[in-house]
Amino acid sequence: MTRSARIPDRGVASPPAVAAVRDDLRGGLVAATLTPFHPDGTVARSAVAPYAAALAAQGPRALAVGVHTGRGSRLAGADLQWLVREFGQASGLPVVAGLALPPGAPVDDLLPLAVRLREAGARALLVSPVPGADLTSIVKLHRLLGAEVGLPLLAFVLYQRASGCQYDVETVAELVRLPWVCGVKLALLDDAMACQDILAGALAAAPDTLVFTGEDRMYGPSLMWGAHAALLGIAAALPGWSAAVLDAWTDGDHAAFVAASARLDALARLTFREPMEGYVQRMAWVAAWQGLLPAEVAIDPFGPALPEAERRWLVRDLDALAAEPAR
Repeated sequence: MTRSARIPDRGVASPPAVAAVRDDLRGGLVAATLTPFHPDGTVARSAVAPYAAALAAQGPRALAVGVHTGRGSRLAGADLQWLVREFGQASGLPVVAGLALPPGAPVDDLLPLAVRLREAGARALLVSPVPGADLTSIVKLHRLLGAEVGLPLLAFVLYQRASGCQYDVETVAELVRLPWVCGVKLALLDDAMACQDILAGALAAAPDTLVFTGEDRMYGPSLMWGAHAALLGIAAALPGWSAAVLDAWTDGDHAAFVAASARLDALARLTFREPMEGYVQRMAWVAAWQGLLPAEVAIDPFGPALPEAERRWLVRDLDALAAEPAR
């Protein structure tokens, strides 16, 4: 395949909706929500509205629903559509809806699901990587979604172990030039070099693009590297702690930034650790500890089983962390 065959829609103006999302979310936190589950794996619908309202009161600019933190790829389309509508109505905030393939599902399933999410009120779509896809297919998918669904898109650079398709600098450069792609979310886990290189490459390719950090373990540094906003799984609970870091950085209050970053980093060390997929359950435990979710539905039925001793250890350390005076 030649380079010219890959060049997307250069010179095509972005739709007004793309500019509006960039303006509304720049400098803001998008909290990636948990999905409350019953032990049998069904959605605990009665817990959603109180959780959404509680999150909204703690500083996020928008909510991300059905993304990796909310196990969106494991949800039935009807459940995901309902969650997008319910979170939006209960919080009064814009919703970025996760768009991901269930295990083994064909790529063709994404377009009708995207339409349903638009109808449910999604303001934008976070498009998860398709495992094993090549550059041509990735760009084609984003172009098709933009043209057919008419919602702003966020490309999602997720580390290889979690995604099966970690985008490189060239792929991201192609994506952010597409007219319906308003930005990119970076979640490289602990690969600082890839995060820096992709961030710089995205801005070089499309200076107006909006770069979201999803780096729960590199949050403060990723802002210093140039990220404009945040879309974070660690903000599924204690979202005010994540918002404080971003607000201090945006305001140029470096002393407050260092203090808020130290607190958030301590929380990240407790929750984003091996087994890494266990972070969803750990954040659900944090949400229950904070009173955002009832303990009986603070469950991740799709992640690794974590021992009860780990929950007790986490709660003990959360109590200690919350009791520490502000630095």
